Amino acid sequence: MRESRKILVVDDENLILKILSDILVKEGYEVKTAFKCSKALQLLKEDSFHVVLTDIRMPEKNGIDLLSEIKKFNPDIPVILMTGFASLVTAVEAVHHGAIDYLTKPLDYDKLKSIIKHAVEKYDLFRENKRLIRELKELNESLELKVRERNRDLENILNSTYESIITTDKELVIKSANPKTRDMFGEDCVGRKLSELVQGINFDAIIPRILSDSSCTTKHELRHKDKFLEITISPLVDFQTNELFGTIAVTEDITEKKKLEAQLIQSTKMSAVGQLAAGIAHEFNNILTGIIGYTGFAMSRVSIEQIRNDLKIVEKASNRAVEIVNKLLTFSRQKEEKFQLVSIDEVIEDTLVLIEHTFQSDGIKILRHYGKIPPIRMNVGEIQQVILNLAINSSHAMPEGGVIGISTELKDDCVKIDFSDTGIGISKENMSRIFEPFFTTKGKIGSKSGTGLGLSVVYAIIERHGGRIDLSSEVGKGTTFTIFLPNVQRLSNVPKADSQHNEDSDKVMQTKRKGSILVVDDEEFVCDIIKESLSSVGHNIVVASSGEAAIELLGKNHFDIVFLNLGLPGKSGFDVLKEMKVVAPSSLLVIISGRAEEELTDGIGAECAFSFITKPFTVNQIQNTVARILGAV
Repeated sequence: MRESRKILVVDDENLILKILSDILVKEGYEVKTAFKCSKALQLLKEDSFHVVLTDIRMPEKNGIDLLSEIKKFNPDIPVILMTGFASLVTAVEAVHHGAIDYLTKPLDYDKLKSIIKHAVEKYDLFRENKRLIRELKELNESLELKVRERNRDLENILNSTYESIITTDKELVIKSANPKTRDMFGEDCVGRKLSELVQGINFDAIIPRILSDSSCTTKHELRHKDKFLEITISPLVDFQTNELFGTIAVTEDITEKKKLEAQLIQSTKMSAVGQLAAGIAHEFNNILTGIIGYTGFAMSRVSIEQIRNDLKIVEKASNRAVEIVNKLLTFSRQKEEKFQLVSIDEVIEDTLVLIEHTFQSDGIKILRHYGKIPPIRMNVGEIQQVILNLAINSSHAMPEGGVIGISTELKDDCVKIDFSDTGIGISKENMSRIFEPFFTTKGKIGSKSGTGLGLSVVYAIIERHGGRIDLSSEVGKGTTFTIFLPNVQRLSNVPKADSQHNEDSDKVMQTKRKGSILVVDDEEFVCDIIKESLSSVGHNIVVASSGEAAIELLGKNHFDIVFLNLGLPGKSGFDVLKEMKVVAPSSLLVIISGRAEEELTDGIGAECAFSFITKPFTVNQIQNTVARILGAV
């Protein structure tokens, strides 16, 4: 129902009040009258009016005074002034105080009706505008509250997320970064280029693709200081226009994940070594039989020539044992992830050396066809793990024996490795799950069973190398795994060959002078070999079988060279090394160990300069090491 329009008429003449009231009531208005200003103000406080029509000249307060009071009370109410004494000054004063119109007596009633109607409409418009402004203000406040809540939610998400989130413009200048970014990278980065913050990604190659395809996403694994990071870079898209205006980089710290992966890989390595132990032990027994047998022959010979021939066979068998041990240690050693340029054919062959004898005993024949592939970028230990896991997997699939075929070839921009067997095959329902962790199709086959980790480790390693692995199999006929590795033949830091290992070991170097040498090792025969090797060419040799004895000797005597085994019982070689800096700072150190040099380097640090000899060693290696230190002729 429409609200009635109320008019307040103020005049000190009752006749005028009655006439105006009758006219306006007929027009449909609700009219109230007041004969003086005080009465009008009282009515205005008690009720709401759409228009006030007032005479100017009245006793007590005039119409101008009433107009001023009304504007203080409610500035939106339209006020129309009436007077019988019209003048320009009066009209200007009325407008100045806020009147919307001005009528002179005697009134033109048609004009009055028109002005009243206009005033009512104006008041309605004022009230409607005020209502809309109020609602708009409430709506804005509600929107602002929702925006603040939404921003707080987004800020909470960005502050609480485990990942670093960075946004950039098209030029890779970083526009925003959440707090985790500083924790991860150790520095503020807004305003810098993403390519300056993150090293090791070829941005020139990937950014054009990302900025031209809204569905393009690239993932990168790299090392930043002491952390391993996985960075996913995607386009930043305007959700309204679909315009690509930058990139978003989400970075996850996967250091712990990498450690767990390394432990898993190492665990499967040691499991594989355990499965090969019987075959390796059998091969060592054969080697030792040859060594012991020909040593016995040599001891019983009279002819020097026959003795030499026997010892050559002993030496050949010993070198074979050294080769097997070195390959086994290289494979089983847990090392920091390092990529090298290596021949894939050689890596495969080195792995097959460890397993072939065992497999032959099980009736399994290995066929090779190498494509003479140039060296490619890889982690040697991990690729060896792949070959070994596939080989053991195949052996489990051929309990009665069979054939394993391995071939390599260059295919487009990849190195393709086919690894096939003539085993029992894999059913179609299992092929989609074959790379899942802990999924295995092996039941008990003799004493062999599966953990379900071997092929999942293979898959993870190949993926980390940027490659892929495909599978084809037919039940009862066999399985083929096809591996594709990127044909990457460059590396920023290619390991340099050790000139010492490349030396002709048959060439014995002569020294310019004879030295005083201390040999520290708890193995008596090791000390005896070094002592005999060096004393036979004129050096003065002293032997210590413990760290304590070594320190005592170093405190009382000068030694040019100290041969030191770090794995001493009691006072370790590392303890001796530290005390050497104090009691014998001028002695030069040669470390002798059965462990790899890179495993010991971090432990030694910058304690001193040293040379390194790996057990087992030859007489020539010992003599040549001393000759290099003392000065060769």
